[in-house]
Amino acid sequence: MKKVTGLLMSLLLVIMAGCSSNNFDIKLSTPKSFTPGQSSPIQLTILDPDGKPVKGAKVSAILNMNGMSHGDLSLKMQETGNGVYVGSASFEMEGDYTANISIDYNGEKTKVEKRFSIVNKKAQ
Repeated sequence: MKKVTGLLMSLLLVIMAGCSSNNFDIKLSTPKSFTPGQSSPIQLTILDPDGKPVKGAKVSAILNMNGMSHGDLSLKMQETGNGVYVGSASFEMEGDYTANISIDYNGEKTKVEKRFSIVNKKAQ
């Protein structure tokens, strides 16, 4: 009985993982550097499995600095056309960041993580 229960639990986990798979091709574009006190553009390009631009999605992102806990940057992304969504963030520190991206498209909700690094222009 324990083997059957274990098998059923394993199958359930596989099915759940399959349901939450990402069906989008998402490209994150960020600047290489920022100026303190100024907003920096963040851009996402979202394509469906056929390579067509995703239009009309609700997209947001939360940026957090890896290894730090001094607050997150929350962005609402605005669609500009052809599957491109833009927002802006005011960075306080240079470093490595994770963008936790949420997409709500035709009732399908997807969450994706993308990583990037950014440096202070004045430090260059």
